[in-house]
This record gives sequence, structure tokens and C-alpha cells, in this order.
Amino acid sequence: MTELLNELRATIAQSEGLAGDDRDKLGALIGRIESEIDEDEDDDPNLIDHISDAIGQFETDHVDLVATINRIANALSAGGL
Repeated sequence: MTELLNELRATIAQSEGLAGDDRDKLGALIGRIESEIDEDEDDDPNLIDHISDAIGQFETDHVDLVATINRIANALSAGGL
């Protein structure tokens, strides 16, 4: 998962035309995912909603971001999150 998150960070850094507030939203999403992975507490019921929102927001203009976010979502799902 760390590799996918690092890939997402790199894709965000290289994405032209990605507004600063969008970068912040994606950074916050990465933080939520990392917290979910690192904590032994109950699952964040809103995490999937945040991932879905990001996919919907960026699917047209930032295909590379969405592809990486989808892979992260699939990995989380496979891991039981």
C-alpha cells in the first residue's frame, strides 16, 4: 500500500493543471488512508465515500490520478478495509 500511496503522491506532484485546493484534498485523502491502515481502531465508514468523491471529481481531467486511486481502493478492499 505504501508503494501505491507514494505513486499517488508522485502523480499529484506531476499533474499539470491541478489546483492547489485539489492537491490539498488529495493530500488529506492520503492522510485518511494512511490513518486507516496504521490504526487498529474501527474502520472509518466515510473513507470509501471520500475515495469515491475523489474518483468522481478527477475522472475526466486527471485520468492518471483516478487510475492510482482505483488501485488503492481495490487494495483496501482486498485487505478488508
